Amino acid sequence: MATTRWVLLESVVIVTFFISSQVELTFSEGVAYSLYNSEPDLDSVISFGQHHNLYKRQSGNSSGSTTQSATTTIKSPTTPLPTTTKEPTTTPNYTEQKLSQHHKYYTSKIITTTAEFPKYWTELYDVKHSEPLSGSHRVAVSVPINFKFKFYGHEVSKVTIATGGFLYMSPFLHQWLTATQYIAPLMANFDTSMNNDSIILYKDFGDKFVVEWQRVFLQDQNHTNPFSFQTTLHSNGTIYFAYRDVPVEVFNIEVKNHPVKVGVSDAFYIDTIQGVKSKNESHHRYSDTNEGVQRRTIYEYHRVEVDFKRVRSQSVVILEPLATCNIAKDCNTCLTQDDSFDCKWCPQVSRCSDGIDWLRQEWRDRGCEIQSSRSNCSYKGAQKSSDSATIAGVVVAVIILVALVVGIGGWFFYAYTHPTSASGQWMINHRPSEMKAKMSKMKFWKKDTGSGEKYRVESQA
Repeated sequence: MATTRWVLLESVVIVTFFISSQVELTFSEGVAYSLYNSEPDLDSVISFGQHHNLYKRQSGNSSGSTTQSATTTIKSPTTPLPTTTKEPTTTPNYTEQKLSQHHKYYTSKIITTTAEFPKYWTELYDVKHSEPLSGSHRVAVSVPINFKFKFYGHEVSKVTIATGGFLYMSPFLHQWLTATQYIAPLMANFDTSMNNDSIILYKDFGDKFVVEWQRVFLQDQNHTNPFSFQTTLHSNGTIYFAYRDVPVEVFNIEVKNHPVKVGVSDAFYIDTIQGVKSKNESHHRYSDTNEGVQRRTIYEYHRVEVDFKRVRSQSVVILEPLATCNIAKDCNTCLTQDDSFDCKWCPQVSRCSDGIDWLRQEWRDRGCEIQSSRSNCSYKGAQKSSDSATIAGVVVAVIILVALVVGIGGWFFYAYTHPTSASGQWMINHRPSEMKAKMSKMKFWKKDTGSGEKYRVESQA
């Protein structure tokens, strides 16, 4: 009996340890940031889900049973810490495998040649440092930029700079900025309040926007030398990560209290209404009512992860954007996009997409996902193009006709006013009275010959 109790106790301890470790990792992904002079756009329940494009779950047996992912639910943007709930699974033994990062939205290049580094580093002279960001920990500030920066094909005119070494790119603000939708030259637990020399600078040059984390220290590893690095957003969508000083290997940075990430990520949102009770007290979910508690679930659909081993002092990472469906503004351009995306034109929303972008909910709710093929979804656009081609053909025909009329009229005018010219003589010899006289002198008769000649015409004109 005692042995059985010890076995049960050990099992409980192991399970508790496992759950605690998972919660700790979840907290690391969802650390809260204070938004300076900003309020979250949506006072709702926020949760984070996983989209199949980024994660693939495999069942631990061959019975064909399905599994549900464990999700992190953050009960509101104003709570100090997220809470974690675990959904039941039909099969507890499953493995999680990340799909290989093929950089579907970006191409990446890493430069480690010291001599080339100055070409990618921008010295920020005469730039005042940001007071809210300098001397702070886990603080973020939203600032406008003077051009439309394309991030995963979406036009962004405002970015949120965080003390933790990254930019948050979504117009939807909440406190859990580290989860997704970021541009992270080096996301980590940086604390600019630890040293007076730690500052964060930014400057808009009109065609590029530069942010520099200068001489910043890690809060939980402050025995190291400071870090200095930049990110540059170019008006053509290209992103630079430039590292002047990286005193420790990135894979040795502590992740217990803050995630460590290098790369970019994007997500879409799905809004629902939960907690609405019907007359029979049963719970339902709605997406078209103002009653109940609104829930916004954020699904990360793509992430570019840069190898930590390649991030070192005097190195540069270049991310260049690829053409995405949502940059196409008409049906024909949409359907001739790169085959890396299954681009469709949806007449209901007059927009091009593969269904995975910031406006996914509208795409789904308006029935764009049930288009039978790429060609059918372009019907209105193709009809418009066909009508335009018909109009163009008519215009060309009218122009040709007018040119002929003008040309013939000009010739007649010249011949009439110049009777001694070749044109004038031809007109005199072929005027109606002359042609009538010639016709009156013609003789016609029928004749059968061995040669098969049937008719003969002679003229005395």
